[in-house]
Amino acid sequence: MAAPAQNTEPDTTARVAHADRLIEQAMEEHDPHLLDEAVVLLRGVAAELPPDDPTRLAPLWSLKSALQVRFGVYAHPADLDDAVALLRELLAGTPKQHPAVVDARADLADTLLGRYRETGSESDLAEAMTLYEEGFPDLPAAHPARSGFLAGYADALLARAEAVQDARILDEAIRTAGTAVDAMAKGDHRTPSALCTLGLGLRLRFRVRNRPADIDTAVTTLRQAAELSVDADPNRPGYFANLGLALADRHAHAGNDEDLDAAIDALRRAVEGLPSESPEQHEASWCLAAVLKERWDRDGEAADLDDAITHARTSIMSGPSGHPGLAVRRWQLGDALFERFELHERREDLDEAVATLRQASVSAHRTGTPEAAAVNIRLATVLAERFERYGAEADIGEALELGQAAVAATGDDHPDLPARVASLGYLLQTSSHRPGRDADLDEAVALLREALRAPLRTPPVGEPPLSPPVTPTTGDARQQAIAANPPPDEPAAAPADAAEPGRPEPGPMGSGPTGSGATGSGATGSGATGPGAGEPGSVEAHTAHTAEAGDAETLASEQDGRNAVTFRLGLALSERFGRRGALADLDAAIAAYRTLREATVPDHPLHDLAGETLATLERARTEEL
Repeated sequence: MAAPAQNTEPDTTARVAHADRLIEQAMEEHDPHLLDEAVVLLRGVAAELPPDDPTRLAPLWSLKSALQVRFGVYAHPADLDDAVALLRELLAGTPKQHPAVVDARADLADTLLGRYRETGSESDLAEAMTLYEEGFPDLPAAHPARSGFLAGYADALLARAEAVQDARILDEAIRTAGTAVDAMAKGDHRTPSALCTLGLGLRLRFRVRNRPADIDTAVTTLRQAAELSVDADPNRPGYFANLGLALADRHAHAGNDEDLDAAIDALRRAVEGLPSESPEQHEASWCLAAVLKERWDRDGEAADLDDAITHARTSIMSGPSGHPGLAVRRWQLGDALFERFELHERREDLDEAVATLRQASVSAHRTGTPEAAAVNIRLATVLAERFERYGAEADIGEALELGQAAVAATGDDHPDLPARVASLGYLLQTSSHRPGRDADLDEAVALLREALRAPLRTPPVGEPPLSPPVTPTTGDARQQAIAANPPPDEPAAAPADAAEPGRPEPGPMGSGPTGSGATGSGATGSGATGPGAGEPGSVEAHTAHTAEAGDAETLASEQDGRNAVTFRLGLALSERFGRRGALADLDAAIAAYRTLREATVPDHPLHDLAGETLATLERARTEEL
């Protein structure tokens, strides 16, 4: 005789309640093992209940939440996929008129948007947009969930603007986010996330159109997001990260030293608050290294250089081995280490710089970004310096091979060819200090003269600055493409200067595991008006100003390049005169240093050096007469 059916509802309710407590405890104590326990328990409860059992929805909601939280810890794609599948089941199984439909629709759209940011799947973004757009008819203006729903839609619009590279959609995202913020009641827990979306949109528009009002409003908005968020908000460190990057952008544009200091403070708070060794912490650490290095360049405080190297090293060592910017980051870390070697002359810094640049070369060969030739030229010059200091023949031999290969790999029409030729000249001049290598000095002089006959964009034998990364969603190419698709009747504004290979521009970081806000109903928002809308000022006039500034920077960069090569040529010619006594070399060296002195302002580091060397050479010329 079959056993009578027993009512398991109380047991189910108790187990779900226990699982919910485990999830809360896991978040409070940062214990992922409790999440694992909750997921196992909830999967078991859901499996025991028939698909048509109405009590099954409660464990499914809890299981969905546990999976979302666990994805933020482990970043396992399967957890995010399972959360999406559960949300689709919940949306399909909830009566259309039930209040939970709004939550399920917004949560599914938000989670799909998060997965899009992880995988780049256009179908996820399209489905998220559809969920938002089809949900608006069910949300009248007075509906309490409408502002949060608008905020999520603004976040999706921002992602769409970047995906299709359209400035009109970017403007719509900013207006929508502004409306969402305005509609939220004071103290609404969703407000920081909506402000973050608004600030990110304004920051991106500044990087596309270079309007100062946008970056000013972005800083104000992102600061509000950080200050309004509570300590327990897992997105709070991300809000500080985005604030730090916006402050760094404004410092780069306006040069206010207070912005650079504030950017460092904000990024420190982000690094300290993000989960250890999480992808977000890797990126925040790198950005912090970048602004610390910039302040070292400004103030010369050795502690800033030390901190920059520490954070850069940590970001690289604990980050993913397949990061698309790994070659650039290793290159920049190698340069920072070399700079510290020049400051303290500690051999271990020089050796680590060489090792790091070798790793950068391997990464560049594998990814093609930046050009391997660019990295190898820098590695060659550092090896040459180590040869000069410590005399290892293998270093200068390797340096020459790298330099010659880099020049051979550079096309005749490549804008960096003159600088690489000049760097090879420097390597040959250094090589000529070895016994029996006098002919290298002749080749060095010839190459340095050849380099001076063409424009030099940047100083050769130089390094890229340690810079925040371009994120996949906001790189310069996308910004320029967005600028090329302006709203009707508005001319395309000049984008921010494109980054040279190895010189990336900052990009906004996601403020949470799945984007600019927490998942759930009304995580982010939209609006018709808001901060940053309708700023005064002429786009045409600002574009012309930006173009003029860009031309001036180009000319200054070319002159710096010529000055560096002129100095090196004068040195090579004076060395050759010292060896062979040819007055033609002495006269050419005097002419080079005279040109250099006239081309530099009195406070330029090469001006006094050129004057002192010129006086010495002119005395030698007088003695010869």
